[in-house]
Amino acid sequence: MEIHKLGETAKKFHLSNEKAKALLDARIVPHIKKRGTHKETYYVPQLFVDYAVKSLGLEKEKDFKRLEPDPALLERFANKEGVKVISFSNLKGGVGKTSIAANFAYNLALLNKRVLLVDMDSQANTSRYFANRYFVGESIKNIFDKMTRKEPVTDEDVMRYIVPISFDNATLSLLPSELSLGRIVELSRSVFTLPHKKLADILKLVKDRYDFIVIDTPPSTGLSLHMALFASDLVSIVTDAEDFSVNGLNELYLEIRELAEETDHDVRVDSVFINKVKKSNIHSVYIEAIAEMAAEEGIENVYVIKESTRLKESQNLHIPLVEYKKELEKRLPIAESMIEYAVEKAQEA
Repeated sequence: MEIHKLGETAKKFHLSNEKAKALLDARIVPHIKKRGTHKETYYVPQLFVDYAVKSLGLEKEKDFKRLEPDPALLERFANKEGVKVISFSNLKGGVGKTSIAANFAYNLALLNKRVLLVDMDSQANTSRYFANRYFVGESIKNIFDKMTRKEPVTDEDVMRYIVPISFDNATLSLLPSELSLGRIVELSRSVFTLPHKKLADILKLVKDRYDFIVIDTPPSTGLSLHMALFASDLVSIVTDAEDFSVNGLNELYLEIRELAEETDHDVRVDSVFINKVKKSNIHSVYIEAIAEMAAEEGIENVYVIKESTRLKESQNLHIPLVEYKKELEKRLPIAESMIEYAVEKAQEA
């Protein structure tokens, strides 16, 4: 991934360092800034430059010289066609789905998108990924609980449980989960005629506040998964290059097709992330098999993420990969596919 620092960015834009810095600080050009003891370092991926040129309606990079660091320009990054909802899913746990979903959501926020990350897994790993706390009695479970009592739910009820998560370079919102979510979701079966629609009903109350809603689903079939799929426009499948995972993809495809047929809701599998890939012949075989399956399903976006401890470290430290204070250059290659996918979805929106 091609990355520029401040001086290189200024030259590309035909600007002084001061003017380029002003555009970066105003987020007119998305970037990653690291604050050291004595200086600030700017990292500007070329992907972000291309995205800014398109979003701002410019013809070429040197057209940045006619822009002022006006915060009103940030409105041009808003979605033109309304909110887009993307679920990250797999029927097998331990493949890194939560890490990829959370980092993808954060990368969208880096691109000046208003992002809501929704945790529909009662294990609540997504909730703790960035927040480093438990949300007992302060989660989406409370909203479902109110719905099952047939009490009216308003946008204020939903916003009450949405938590802002801020880092040095971006802020996103989190609608957390807790261990008792699974029980209350399953209770919905006996209360509602169409229980699979209830998450969509919740998100509909607040969707105008966001450009993207990213849902992390549980690693199993069931009503929580069906709710997430029904509420989504797109699905991203996260897997690893192991035999069970490859075989499980067919089951997930079947689950998605059956839900579409039963509910008339057309949710599309848009991408596959193959995580924890090692340099081995067997992994090469499985990657080829997954790519063939994706091609048969018409999925063009297939990403490979090499095995690395850094993705797990980011979860343990409760920060996105790109927020590391040190060794960013070593971490960006791990985040590259999630950044590429975020840029693609942001440009389409």
